[in-house]
Amino acid sequence: MREMIESGVAWIGMIPKDWELKSIKQLMIERTDKNKNLEVKTILSLSAKDGVTLYDGENHSGNKPREDLSDYKIVHPNDIVVNSMNILSGSVGLSKYLGVVSPVYYIYYPRANGNVEYFHYIFQSFEFQRSLRGLGNGILIKETESGGLNTIRMRIPSKKLGMQAFPVCQREEQDRIVDALDSKIKKVELLIKNQETQIEKLKQYKQSFITETVTKGLDPNAPMKDSKIESIGKIPAHWTLKRAKYVATSLVKGNGITKEEVIEDGDIQCVRYGEIYSKYDCAFVSAFSKTNKEILSSPQYISYGDILFAGTGELVEEIGKNIVYLGTEPCLAGGDIVVMSHEQNPEYLNYALYGTCSQTQKSKGKAKLKVVHISATEIGNVIVALPPLDEQEEIAAYINKKCEHINRLIAIKKKKIELLGKYKRSVIYEYVTGKKEVV
Repeated sequence: MREMIESGVAWIGMIPKDWELKSIKQLMIERTDKNKNLEVKTILSLSAKDGVTLYDGENHSGNKPREDLSDYKIVHPNDIVVNSMNILSGSVGLSKYLGVVSPVYYIYYPRANGNVEYFHYIFQSFEFQRSLRGLGNGILIKETESGGLNTIRMRIPSKKLGMQAFPVCQREEQDRIVDALDSKIKKVELLIKNQETQIEKLKQYKQSFITETVTKGLDPNAPMKDSKIESIGKIPAHWTLKRAKYVATSLVKGNGITKEEVIEDGDIQCVRYGEIYSKYDCAFVSAFSKTNKEILSSPQYISYGDILFAGTGELVEEIGKNIVYLGTEPCLAGGDIVVMSHEQNPEYLNYALYGTCSQTQKSKGKAKLKVVHISATEIGNVIVALPPLDEQEEIAAYINKKCEHINRLIAIKKKKIELLGKYKRSVIYEYVTGKKEVV
């Protein structure tokens, strides 16, 4: 058992007696070379999830790079790249590429006898990232229930970051720590990837199950007829086909609610279009957000059973995602939401409009642009298969039960991913502070 001493740095705690503390500036050199002569054409991207990657304009949801790359910074292979605005939420990575990055990024490479991968692991430490709170200029978002941090826009000045202390051991031990962490982290990430793959398969199964049920019904022996709609196929002979605009009693747009108008202790609940993708599954009884009624000049109220469609999205295959309101308390719909009132079974109709049979119609002809829009008119033209009301109720109850089981399985796998993430962070912390020794 090695002798431990107090480091004097809160996030580091105890370190081995033969270790020392050094500032980032003492351990690494900041690379500030600009791409003045435009000799480097490759643009790099950085995210907390994927680290440093080649910029992909089609699938990239971040800020679009400038056309003039002369002010961009040059990154070399084995440089550590740090986003000065998002390091608190984990936006740091080790580059494998020669390329350029935005001027808001900091780039570091080690001084003599330093293992860059060891320093990169310290940068990845959640405890180190959390210790930087208070150093930046900007707005700090509060910590999540799971112990993570929401997206935080706080620019930490290079000078302040360079003064932060790292725990440092001899180069030979740095190498051993990197080897040990590489092996352990690789196994953890494979486990996480496996859980993510299973979640995606469950989501796909859920989508196909809903689609099958809202087009074929529950009776496998029912006489069938051709709908003549490719995405719907055959349907029970006693069902009807209708465009959504003829099913709706009204089809209207919500009124804009900005981020600034979302108030934690507001007097009325509200839904913004982006939340339809990020916060809700298929149905909701109460909303995640609130606002104040007096803020809005002409509020758009929704009622029990109304179906809400997101009018804007980033993925063509998800455009017009819909959810159904099953609550009774007053609720408002924000802008870029299409609200559909009707006299059908709310859950059945929502599932019918949610299935691939309808999603294919919503996305038909949509270009693969960064932002995709769908209008109330286009939603109104979606054709759905409608059984009698009593059958709609039976089908909705059946789908609900099946989806509850699928959602439970997804929740279990998400919890496993959360626990694996916590384990990964703890292993990194214990090794880079010397609390766990490589033997």
